[in-house]
This record gives sequence, structure tokens and C-alpha cells, in this order.
Amino acid sequence: MHFLNPMLQNHPMESAFMQTWLNRLADKYSPCLFTQCGNGNNEQSSENYIDIYDGRHEKAIYVDVSHTPDRQEALAIYDGKLLDSGKFTDVYENAKKYTAMVRCHRLQPGEVIAPSCVSVHSYLVESALCRHYADIGLFGLCGSAKRVYHDYNLVYILNTLDYLNSSLEKDDCLFCFGLDPYLVNWDKPLDELSVESLDALSLGRPICIVSSNFSVAYVNTQLLDKIQNSAIGRTPSFNGFIDSVKALGFVNAEGMSLLPWAFSNKELLWQLSALPKTFEYIVEQAQKQGISHFEVALQSHFVELLLEKLSMCFPITQSFSTYYTYQSHIDDHARIDQCEVMKLSQLGRLDKKTSVGIAVGRLATCGYKWVNDYHYDELFVPCNSILSHGCNLCLHSDFPREPLCPLRLADIAIGRDIEAMPNNYSCDERTLDTGQCISPIEALKAITYGAAIHAKIAGYNQINGVAHYMKLDGDLLSVNKPWRDMKVTLL
Repeated sequence: MHFLNPMLQNHPMESAFMQTWLNRLADKYSPCLFTQCGNGNNEQSSENYIDIYDGRHEKAIYVDVSHTPDRQEALAIYDGKLLDSGKFTDVYENAKKYTAMVRCHRLQPGEVIAPSCVSVHSYLVESALCRHYADIGLFGLCGSAKRVYHDYNLVYILNTLDYLNSSLEKDDCLFCFGLDPYLVNWDKPLDELSVESLDALSLGRPICIVSSNFSVAYVNTQLLDKIQNSAIGRTPSFNGFIDSVKALGFVNAEGMSLLPWAFSNKELLWQLSALPKTFEYIVEQAQKQGISHFEVALQSHFVELLLEKLSMCFPITQSFSTYYTYQSHIDDHARIDQCEVMKLSQLGRLDKKTSVGIAVGRLATCGYKWVNDYHYDELFVPCNSILSHGCNLCLHSDFPREPLCPLRLADIAIGRDIEAMPNNYSCDERTLDTGQCISPIEALKAITYGAAIHAKIAGYNQINGVAHYMKLDGDLLSVNKPWRDMKVTLL
């Protein structure tokens, strides 16, 4: 099904930059460098309890949203697995048949339980590497904001560089990623980030600013000198690299594979030793956004090795599965990942066996660019059309370009509002193609059951299977406030 998905081969985490970086890390890896992550999260309680969640006062428990909303009075979870659901008296009587102690949790007014979220095609290991450094994209230095920064411009970038410079040790490289060259200056040349301009800042250290899609980078002379002093600096390819940078003023896609050579051996060892802590932080932040399962994309055996070491410290409430991007995935349930654009003719070739993963968050950040480009017979993130063809719809983020927040993705799919636009545009002009909006129940399914189908999670929220549920401070299907602002707790 790759004919429908040209974006798959161009995912930022599969770029030449990331491949070279991973290869350099693989040369330095040894088990003794890899400290165990976590702070005892995998330790189980000495006592086993059956937890019954009581929603009798207003039937605030959505047990299943795979078709129509299925509200129940009670939900029982035992040892991380779904024990029972239904009327409270029936669930309670069934729980008493077990030797474990029963704990009842009455939901507070306004609280709701719903299936928790699944994040598919996630490049967690590579993203954790990037998160060692600052994100100068649209979502803040930690990349975790739920809305774009509307004053995103060159002044913000230059001020950020100055701030980061003051927090670094002497001689450290000022490395950051996430820059959106189009939105930072609304498609005007970035002369202020050329080699000469960055040298003129006189920050006294190597500077490397990588774009959000890892296809362009802005560097200074000190960074180029570090590469020249590495092993790659003595090869014929380095001279062509320097000629290209001098001609363009920045590093283009062909030269991105040389940039990881600016990392010293000492820094590579630090990146590996710090990886567990960064990985754990990402997962913890994702849990606060309602994500209970990650399908991790694996592009090499080295990434698979790292994931195995990193994921072993998490309890049953956080589960992982894998998807091998270097293998063809064509079977009885064909899937499409990282889809943004479809032609009408391609939509006609979809059928009920197809599962489509839509990177709907790109609408909020790239919708303005899409509107101003020329498109023939194409649709941008056509969620409603995909559902109309009987396909399974899955909403997933383009992390680390966007935050891990499935409820934000649902918000975007429901309203289709462009968040990153020049300030002189009206609210009406910020909505893109209302005919592709989907309903709240369709959006909730797309980040829960739809995502679970896409990732082929066996027994998702089935009796005696792993319980994937979250508690929210409002009813997703009736509340007026944006979903992304909801407080979420995994059960």
C-alpha cells in the first residue's frame, strides 16, 4: 500500500541525519553504559486489589466506543486486566468471588471514564535522542505545549539561542531541532540564520539548528570546524559538503548525514547513558495525555535493542508493541501510515480492509501553507472521506515534530482549525474544509479503538485482557471546552 503513502519514506526519524547519528551511537554502545531507567515503577503492590469504578450517579463510564457509545454503571479492573463491566451490583457480586480485596472508587461529579489512547508508528528511541536537546519548534523548548506559539518568528529564535547559550557549559555545542523554516519567517529567506549571520552572533560555541523534518540545518563556522576535525573531515565528501554550505549558506538534505560527526565520542557516550531518563520522561508525559500503549516503529536492529532495554522497566499499565518499517507490510488488513494527502483516485481504491493512519496534527501547523499552494485533485487529511469509504481511521501525531497529545488530535479532526497563520486572517479563514470534519464519537474512536485496530493490539479492552482506560474531568461527548485541556489520569 505504499503507493498511497509517499510520506512514509520521508519521515524525519528516517532521515540521513538520524541514520548517521544512530550508526555512530551503535559503534559506542555497550551494555555497561546503559543504566536502568525508572524509579521502581515496575514494582507491583504487595497486596492485590480489585478496583471497581462506580459511575451510577450519571452512568459516566464509556466501556466501549468501537461503534456507538456503550455506557455502563461500573468497571472492574484486577491486576491491570479488565475483569468485568455492567451494572454495579452485578460487577460487585462477581468481584466478591475472588480472594482479592475489593476497592470501590466513586466518580466525582463531572468525571468520566473512557478507553485510553494508543499512539501508533511512534519513533520513541529516536525522539528520546532528540529530546536531550532543546526544541525550537512551535510547541516550546520541551515540545509539550498543546497549542502552537503564535509569536513564532526570527526574533523568538534568536532570543532562544541567546537563552540556551547562557545555560551551556563552555565549549558545548548549541544543538537544537524543530525549526520550521517556512513558518518562522512565512516563506521568506532566512538570511539571519546563514553561516555568516550565526558567526556574527559571537556566541563562542558551535551552533547547529536542525529543521523539523531533518532535511535542512543552519550552522556556524565552529560547527563546521568540529566536523572537519572528525574522521569524516578527511574524506573527499567533506570538500563537497563545504562547497555546498558556502554556496547556500545552510546545510541541505545531501549534507545532513555529515552533521552527526560534530558529536564527539564523549558526547555520544553521554547521549547513550542519558537515554533511559529521557525515554522515561517522554513516556510519563504521554501517560498524562491518556496514552497507555505505544506501537514503536523500528527501522534497525540497533533501535530494537535499545527499545528492549528501555521498555522493560514499565508496569503493565504501559504497554509497547513494535512495527518494522524496513519490512513490507501488506497483508489481509493493509495499513497506511503518516498519511497527510490523498488524491480522489486513491480514495476510490480504499476498501474496508484498509486502515489509514492520518497525521491530522499537520493540518494545524501546515494548513496555511497547504491553502496557499496549488493542488489538483488532492485532499488534505481527509478524515471524513476515509470513514465514508468504510476504512478504519487512526489519528496519530508526528512526534517529535508535534506533542504526544491524542486529545489534541481529536480536537483538530473535529474542528479542522488552522492554528499557525498570519495574524491578519479572520477566524472564518482558519477552518479548512469543514466537509472533512468528523463527529466527537468518531474522533474518540480514532484515537482509541481505531488506533488499536491499526496497531493490531490483541484483546484491546476485552474481558481478561489488558485494561486500557483513562479518567477525565469532563465528558468528551458533551463538554464544551477543548478536549486537549482535559485533565487525564490512566487507570
